[in-house]
Amino acid sequence: RPDHIPRFSKALLAATLTGLIAAMANLIYNFIFRSIKRYVPDEEFNFFSITLASVLILIITGLMFFLFLKYLSIKAFIITLIIVMIACVCITAFLHANPNESAFYGNHGLIAGFILISGLLALTALPYLYNHPKLFI
Repeated sequence: RPDHIPRFSKALLAATLTGLIAAMANLIYNFIFRSIKRYVPDEEFNFFSITLASVLILIITGLMFFLFLKYLSIKAFIITLIIVMIACVCITAFLHANPNESAFYGNHGLIAGFILISGLLALTALPYLYNHPKLFI
């Protein structure tokens, strides 16, 4: 890895690129989910909100990735386990939503898919892009 590239910048750029990939994947999933389930579009889940949430969540994940690597000296495997646990908790929470919470009930399949796609990309693409020797040079 070249020494002239700050690790923070690499983490931020890798997270942003991963977030853009996640946004595109989530938008495709949104289209497929709505066409299969004949789900009527909600105001909460539109193009802008899906794109913004995907990129923002992956940037926060990238910053956590950087902080874990720098200050806690945690190996990538343990970071992977932490991300898997957070994703499992989020998916479980949305799949077992209370029917009285109208914002989440009925959307649980859609939200769980967003979490699963973003989590898988955070596990695979973020470390790959961060450790790639010729990217961001």
